[in-house]
Amino acid sequence: METAEKVNILLVDDQPGKLLSYQAMLSELGENLITATSGREALELLLKNDITIVLMDVSMPEVDGFELAEIIRQHPGIRRRRSSSSRRFT
Repeated sequence: METAEKVNILLVDDQPGKLLSYQAMLSELGENLITATSGREALELLLKNDITIVLMDVSMPEVDGFELAEIIRQHPGIRRRRSSSSRRFT
């Protein structure tokens, strides 16, 4: 039986308590949960890691979630997955 490779999920929030809550809720997925406490830290992680999903707060200081989403869309160094298959979490 083939074992599915774990995906990296990036959780971004400036409030550590919320990050802990997200980790608790998502840990049963069995995927790699990576956390960032700012938009800048998230961008660094996106440039260094193969991230499949980003879940982020929109109200953060410095770079908010909307700005970060726009940076992700426009940045040529962030790998975008273009796959005909999708993965469902149940």
